Amino acid sequence: MSEAVLTPAEIVVVGAGMVAHRFVENLIATAETPIHVTVIGDEARHPYDRTGISGLLSAATPEALELDRSIFDDFRVRLIADDRVLRIDRAARTVMTRSRRIVGYDSLVLATGASAGSGGIEGSDLRGCFGYRTLEDMQRLERFVSRRSTELCRPLRGAVIGGGSLAIEAAGALQLVGVASVVVQHSDRLTSEPVVSEARGFSFAGLLEARGVALRTGSQVVRVAADASGAVGAVQLGDGVEPVELVGLAVGVHPRDELARHAAIEVDPLGGIAVDERGTTSDPRVFAIGDVACVEGRPIQALAPGYAMAEVAAARILGATEMSSPRRLVVATGGALRTSMPAATGSRRVRALQAV
Repeated sequence: MSEAVLTPAEIVVVGAGMVAHRFVENLIATAETPIHVTVIGDEARHPYDRTGISGLLSAATPEALELDRSIFDDFRVRLIADDRVLRIDRAARTVMTRSRRIVGYDSLVLATGASAGSGGIEGSDLRGCFGYRTLEDMQRLERFVSRRSTELCRPLRGAVIGGGSLAIEAAGALQLVGVASVVVQHSDRLTSEPVVSEARGFSFAGLLEARGVALRTGSQVVRVAADASGAVGAVQLGDGVEPVELVGLAVGVHPRDELARHAAIEVDPLGGIAVDERGTTSDPRVFAIGDVACVEGRPIQALAPGYAMAEVAAARILGATEMSSPRRLVVATGGALRTSMPAATGSRRVRALQAV
């Protein structure tokens, strides 16, 4: 009697970031039936630890930030790098990439993440304004500082607009390239995020002030003004002006949900692909995880719930019926889903903040 040959389930992952990596890691570790996974990323590199990107400005190399490559050595997994997905054909169950590659799927996972926001600030597109999301952002920042400081024959001055841990990391990145900076925050508080334990004896504000980073809270940013060359020359505030040549934008992110929008998959009015507790979109064959997802009107804005969603979606695709859900793994605070467990004090992100 011959045994039936099972056709592998085709699973396509759009996006090759940290959450996508965790999804694939869980998938291949728990799959008991044949699967074939195709991961499509638009960056020309393997997935890497985005929480450590400022290390590129000191001694780190891009290779040192790479996540475990061994999952891509698995015969069931294929990585297509530097080839952005442009379109989803839900009827045919295919995606088309920039290189006109057509890839079919049984299950599609959207892990496209988010792009750096500008907060609608006038002048945020001037030469000398930078986001803080990718290794390429850090490389562009380093090149700009080198070129612009040579043009001006002096060190640059910078401002980081925004709050929270992202603003603090951005200020640290500027220090690593020799740019003295001020953090400008509209709120009276720099951050409410419990990233650094009070038991360690320091606060975000105290940490930055000890390292020479100025703080300006309670200030409304009116616009980023250009100098005579058309590059950044100052940040105009409601209560004054900060003369700077470089601006770091840490004013939130925009979920990269355009693929879902164009494929008529439900998207939250405020942005982000609408999903249920198990990461399923309005199309039962399509899932969304991480920064691009929105659960019950709340965006995913932290890594831990993104990882939780990756694990839940992997289990769901493999047919599990009993599983934890992101609702039980995270708590809602400040309108966004965040982990209920503070970041470990030894994590790469906290070490980066301590090194500011």
